[in-house]
Amino acid sequence: MEKTNIKIFLILAVFVLLFNVGDYGVIESSDARYAEIAREMVVSGDYLHPNFLNIHHYHKPPLTYQITAVGYKIFGINPFGARFFLQIAVVVQILLVYKLTLLLFDDKKVSFWASLIYFTIPIVFFASRFLTTDTFLTTFVLMSMYNWVRYRKEGAYKNLYLFYLSLALGFLTKGPVVFIVPLPFVLLYNRLQPSKNKFSVHHIFAFILFVSVAFSWYIYLVWYNKDFLSYFIGTQTVDRFSKNVFHRYKPFWYFIVCAPLVSLPWSVNLISLGKHCKSYFKLKSIYTVLLATFVIPIIFFSMSSSKLILYILPLFGVLAILTAKLIDNIDIEKFKKIHIFNFIYSILIVALFVSIIPFTKFSIPTSITVFGLVLILILIYLFNKNSIDIKDKTIFYNVITAIFIIIAGSNLMKDNQLKIKSSKPVTDFIIENNLQNRTILVYNTKKPSIAFGLNKSIVSLYSGNRGLNRETQFETDAEWKKYLLNLKDSSGVKSLKAIIKNPTVLISYKKPLPEEYKWLEDSYKNRVKMYKWYIYY
Repeated sequence: MEKTNIKIFLILAVFVLLFNVGDYGVIESSDARYAEIAREMVVSGDYLHPNFLNIHHYHKPPLTYQITAVGYKIFGINPFGARFFLQIAVVVQILLVYKLTLLLFDDKKVSFWASLIYFTIPIVFFASRFLTTDTFLTTFVLMSMYNWVRYRKEGAYKNLYLFYLSLALGFLTKGPVVFIVPLPFVLLYNRLQPSKNKFSVHHIFAFILFVSVAFSWYIYLVWYNKDFLSYFIGTQTVDRFSKNVFHRYKPFWYFIVCAPLVSLPWSVNLISLGKHCKSYFKLKSIYTVLLATFVIPIIFFSMSSSKLILYILPLFGVLAILTAKLIDNIDIEKFKKIHIFNFIYSILIVALFVSIIPFTKFSIPTSITVFGLVLILILIYLFNKNSIDIKDKTIFYNVITAIFIIIAGSNLMKDNQLKIKSSKPVTDFIIENNLQNRTILVYNTKKPSIAFGLNKSIVSLYSGNRGLNRETQFETDAEWKKYLLNLKDSSGVKSLKAIIKNPTVLISYKKPLPEEYKWLEDSYKNRVKMYKWYIYY
């Protein structure tokens, strides 16, 4: 029965995740940045040297961009094409959580619960709405853990090779951070599950496979330019961890506080379940392994100077598995309070969404309000349905809530694009007025969403904004200077004056052009204000 259920749920998940994921434009900054880099790959045909606004960008390995580029080849250069494989990655994660749980506990019911719980963890479906490396990395992390457990249990060498291949693909997605979750899991799990095979030539070949795939891009670039070696080891690895080189500083406790918040209500559920199931957390038990696999990376990331919330996304698969098994272990009487808490939580989340949003700066479609009210009635009906086990009902509440947030949230973003840092209405205005063939100038801000929305290169005008400082040490010619003009330098001003002799479009964000550039503003007959955007043409 559960095998049929997981198939049905996977189909449902595909439908919900893809339903309106392309209805809103790419959002500054990460979503737009990754989408634009992949666009430039397709346009240039160069899939090994990522470019961002026409300047080489080697901050991340290329796999995320390459996968996204395939989406463009299939669906065109648009938000749906950018995010399509992101949704497929989440569905694969759900399946991997199911299969990994089944391997660990040999219980299809618990495995089904784990897959449902994983889908309903807020950070998981939140990450699916915006293109980043973290969702793809999470897929490869879960894939590596699944293949390692299967290898230790069954001894098939194909799973050993797949384990190393998964790690290699994760390495090509985000570098060495791929090890942060699988490493503690493997080391601790090995104490529970003895290997069926002794060390052999297969272990050597599997490791060679990892090195060959994982380091292929890096070796190619170092062969291309020896300066890449110090760049990857120093700036992109050591400095990211030890220094705030990318201005992402957060306090030590950032992840300790945020991890429970982005996994509500399951973080609260897990604490409550843990209190009633203390006896399961023995020194050598799978429960301790799963908990440690969550805690150890949290500590590691907390020590890093660079912190973004999606860094911890790969941790939540083990949280879902552990929670599902503890739900199975707890008796019904002790679970009743958890059941009631989840019912109230789900009702509140849906009710707050449809009642508070209208009083904010966002507009909410009437259809979403009606949808929310219908789901509240369904939640109440489900609560009163005594024929359904309360453990199943508790998980179903959260599935319903997650589906609502995914669909309603995407519709909310569609109707409030300028307010969520999507420039699609701006680029739509330019296209509707047949201005897209003009040179597009963007004043003193880095806006890849403009380039993506118009599917063309733009010219950024630097006037002191730190965000426009670019790494140009790997440029082999001066071509990049056409796309980044320094207005603090006379040559940059001279180049700009030459450009505006022909028809152009100038875009400024948050503020109109300052008084010192009155001469530039006078070059345009029209000025249109769209929320925080100023369009001159």
